[in-house]
Amino acid sequence: MTGLGDLFRWFAGGPDGYMTLSHCMKGDTFWITLTVVLDIAVAMGYVLIARHWWENEKSLPASHAKLALGNMKRIFLFCGTCGYLFIPIKLFWPAWRLYDIFMMALVFFTWRYALNARQLRVVYHELGRTKQLAFELEESRAESRRKSFFLNAISHDLRTPLNGLMLQADLAEFSLVAEDSESLRESLREIKACARTTADLLGSFLELGKLDWSDDPSRESGFLVADLVEHVVKGARSLAQGKGLEIRSSSPEGLYLHTDRVKLERILQNLVGNAIKFTQAGRVEVSVEATGPDAVVHVSDTGVGIPDGLRETIFEEFYQVDNCERNSTKGFGLGLSIARRLARRLRGELVVESEVGRGSRFTLTLPGAVAVASPAGPVPSGRGKSASASLG
Repeated sequence: MTGLGDLFRWFAGGPDGYMTLSHCMKGDTFWITLTVVLDIAVAMGYVLIARHWWENEKSLPASHAKLALGNMKRIFLFCGTCGYLFIPIKLFWPAWRLYDIFMMALVFFTWRYALNARQLRVVYHELGRTKQLAFELEESRAESRRKSFFLNAISHDLRTPLNGLMLQADLAEFSLVAEDSESLRESLREIKACARTTADLLGSFLELGKLDWSDDPSRESGFLVADLVEHVVKGARSLAQGKGLEIRSSSPEGLYLHTDRVKLERILQNLVGNAIKFTQAGRVEVSVEATGPDAVVHVSDTGVGIPDGLRETIFEEFYQVDNCERNSTKGFGLGLSIARRLARRLRGELVVESEVGRGSRFTLTLPGAVAVASPAGPVPSGRGKSASASLG
């Protein structure tokens, strides 16, 4: 017993008798009480944090990240509780030597975990991976929403002409029984129109799917751009004539392009068709110019124009200005989306300038597409022959 008493006295103060912290604080009861309360509060906060840490840790699967976090938890708890709980002890018991022993233990555990702190890179790796997974999940959700809208629009646009087809087929059957040849001819015309609408939609849908899910390489060749532009204008002339529009084109004489002719023709067909569709009076014009090695194609109209906030939206699938009812006679909203994707397949870019009520100008830029350019200025296409036609 004497040995334990001597050991206790040695820890308590030694032969010279160390002073307590309360003595150093001159016995100020208020500040001594405040110190004790604050130290205990901080230590209990450390314990509570460690408890929540431990409860959440149980839900994690075994991994290097879990091991690293467990090491952090232990050093956190040891430093917090020992460091702050020892202060009230020193207030009333001058166990300075015991304090040094605790400090030695703290140094040991601190350096033990400090040397393993490289495990933290596992934690940061997992956090970075989680962020990447969250980003990919959001992208997946956005893609899912886009596909849902895509399929809903497809089903709506297909249902309308197919329902019309069925209705007109029934009317044709009734007209045949009634021997009403005029009604029968009208029903057949409507059946052909509905079938053509359905075929156009399916063709556009398949073309868009091909651009999305296949890698169709460009088949570049050299060709006279005036011939291509004249061919597109000639194909759209009857449609423009039906609306009383003027359609014309111009390109530099002798200008050859080296690019995928089929894709460029499809782009121009979509742009010209879109321009005619949304122009009620005036003209549609296709012009080509060479800017150094780059070819620039403009398709201008005097149509309804596009509001500022919709100039990028119009390139999305199934979006059309002023066609909320999705009237198939105004198209399906796929032409501009297909045109921009084809332009990017040609390493080019398609942009639009527009003013509401005054018309729009779509500009296709094809970098490095010019093969041979004549210094002559712009002349009407068709090797010097006018390709303009007043169809009003």
